[in-house]
Amino acid sequence: MYLEYVNTPSDIKKLNIEELKLLSSEIREFLINNVSNTGGHLGSNLGVVDLTLVLHYLFDSPKDAFIFDVGHQSYTHKIITGRKDKFNTLRTYGGISGFPKRIESEHDIEETGHSSTSLSFAYGLACSKEILGLRGDVIAIIGDGAMTGGMALEAMNNIANTNKDIIIVLNNNEMSIGKNIGAVSKFLNTTLNDSLVQEASEKVRGLVSALPFGDIANEFIDRGKGAIRTFVAPGIAFREMGFKYFGPVDGHNFEDLISTFQKVKLIRGPRLVQVNTIKGKGYKIAEENPAKFHGIAPFNIETGELKNKSSSKTFSNLAGECIIKAAEENKNIVAITAAMESGTGLTEYAELFKYRFFDVGIAEQHAITFSVGLSENGIIPFVCLYSTFLQRGYDQVIHDIGIMNANVKLMIDRAGLVPEDGDTHQGVFDVSFLRIVPNITIMAPVGEKDFRDMIKKCIEYKGPTVMRYNKASLRELKKNIVSDNFEIGKAHIVREYNKQKNLIISYGPTLIDIADAVDELNFDCSILNLSTLKPLDEETILNMIRKADKVLIIEESIKKGGIGSAVLELMSDNEICKSVKIHALPDKFFEVAARNELLQIYKLDKDGIKEIIKSYF
Repeated sequence: MYLEYVNTPSDIKKLNIEELKLLSSEIREFLINNVSNTGGHLGSNLGVVDLTLVLHYLFDSPKDAFIFDVGHQSYTHKIITGRKDKFNTLRTYGGISGFPKRIESEHDIEETGHSSTSLSFAYGLACSKEILGLRGDVIAIIGDGAMTGGMALEAMNNIANTNKDIIIVLNNNEMSIGKNIGAVSKFLNTTLNDSLVQEASEKVRGLVSALPFGDIANEFIDRGKGAIRTFVAPGIAFREMGFKYFGPVDGHNFEDLISTFQKVKLIRGPRLVQVNTIKGKGYKIAEENPAKFHGIAPFNIETGELKNKSSSKTFSNLAGECIIKAAEENKNIVAITAAMESGTGLTEYAELFKYRFFDVGIAEQHAITFSVGLSENGIIPFVCLYSTFLQRGYDQVIHDIGIMNANVKLMIDRAGLVPEDGDTHQGVFDVSFLRIVPNITIMAPVGEKDFRDMIKKCIEYKGPTVMRYNKASLRELKKNIVSDNFEIGKAHIVREYNKQKNLIISYGPTLIDIADAVDELNFDCSILNLSTLKPLDEETILNMIRKADKVLIIEESIKKGGIGSAVLELMSDNEICKSVKIHALPDKFFEVAARNELLQIYKLDKDGIKEIIKSYF
């Protein structure tokens, strides 16, 4: 009724409050219908429909800049800013992203996908506006889970000591990262949203500051404000930092939201508004299962069940299973994750070994150095992170794990090309940035057998190890594709040529497609499974290369600094000159698409590898 006429933010400014409420219901229905077909972040988006409508109703985007932390809760923003007709393409190849994208709209100011970045960006944007004399507020919308991130707290500390016109909207749904900040939620439970109280107290403070004993008088005023409006209450931490605090506000009450933000607009300087929302609001199944509907594949609206539920075991499932088995056999084994318990396959482990499980929240830096501390007294920590989020703890990998040669086991999930979430979530850089760190051992399993073997070797090995694996389901292994007796630092010869001296080097599940491609082409070549990416099995690699006329290195990782580069370095060190081609991912960020589409685009599926083999050899 109303949604069909909304194509720009100015369209909703024509509506009254009752009409906004009806529009809100339409948007929720629209989101449920579309995400049930495409998949996406449903729960968080249903929770912020009303808040997003009110912000666009009162502020003027893009003059007033909206910065969505993580960005996964920006769907209503996208609908309001002219993209509702493309929502059936959400998170698909050639479609719209599930995160803010500047190429899509002038209303998308920051491109994001990782947590806790919004406040730093907002502060920089506010400073640039001031320097250039530009008008407009900067509004950062950040969840309670993201507020636990160190970067957000660093920015808060910086912003609070300025007079910059920044509005921080703390979206508190208590479910962003489970109950990680329950203490914060408890003390943010009363309201001080009367701007007159704040203005009056500030004027009185200014008058008494010039008087004798002004400091004592100001302290008295601070205490006295409690008598005016329960000052000694929950937003006190933010007020003490220097923020003008408003809230908590019911995030589903349009009258309260509009009244509060109208007052917020009248005040300058850093302001913080706490808005309490319900994750999954308007869809009962999502409200009752907020974790499940945080990010979900296509589902049946009536039941909430996935439309194409897979029974196939994934590497993540296998990781959880193997760590459970190891923990049963060794009481010194613990598991650590950073707000990714389910995604990294640790849900069952957490239930079985709750005293040997640590979810540190959105805090990858802390997770890594925490694990180093654990390892000092003989504990063997398995740190389970997505490749894209390991980037956030890279300094700790070098400074704490590497230099100390700590006995930490990094389990790197979502390595390689990652579907649907686009450039911010790809796991294609870890090989390049990890292989240059001294002391670290890196392994890449092809399937279940060598994965289990590698886990055992990780536990036996005294020093830092990395196992990297993708999001895909486990695949059946061809005969001899992995070694029967895996050893760290030993490559495995999958097959040797008969007459044609061609060599293909690779690692991980890509080897399955290479073997299939070679079989279908009836191509005579040797195939070498590196298994261990660091240290390389230099002796085997050099022997194979010396016998070959041509060498093809294939990897589902960035070419720059990858294993192809490592092999060329080895050849250079040994003064070997041969024809070598590296087929890997180009120097770019990668688009939204399904995993099979990404592999096809970059010729890393079976058919693409066949093309590369035919064109090179």
